[in-house]
Amino acid sequence: MTPPAERLKTIPNAKPGLHTVVEHVLHLPELCPASHNPAPGSTLTLRYVAGERLLELFSLDSYIDAFIAHPVVRDMELFVQTVAQDAANAAGVEVTACADVRLNRVRQGQRVTVVAVPDADRQMEGEGETPGPAAEYGGP
Repeated sequence: MTPPAERLKTIPNAKPGLHTVVEHVLHLPELCPASHNPAPGSTLTLRYVAGERLLELFSLDSYIDAFIAHPVVRDMELFVQTVAQDAANAAGVEVTACADVRLNRVRQGQRVTVVAVPDADRQMEGEGETPGPAAEYGGP
């Protein structure tokens, strides 16, 4: 299985000198085959001030899909933490990830917010580069 972080790609920012805030609103698929969570309508928003690189749209979908029935990333808190850190490493800037989760089998929803800064030893440089071997399951 390909580690999720290897699916996350970037593209060059054509105007890095302009203050640009980017928000990706991702509609989450069912990630857990046992609980069927998150429920339909759940979203994950990634927000960052663009630097030299931008997160590539199509790879974000593939990246999120890599967590479906993932053997290690099993809860929403770890999922959001992992996505925030991987996105920060890829884009090379601070990323805020906020999941607005609807849950099955409980009478509650969940909002998880994580702020991640790039790890110096895992920050990805350039389009399509992947982190080093320390990212054994695609996350922090």
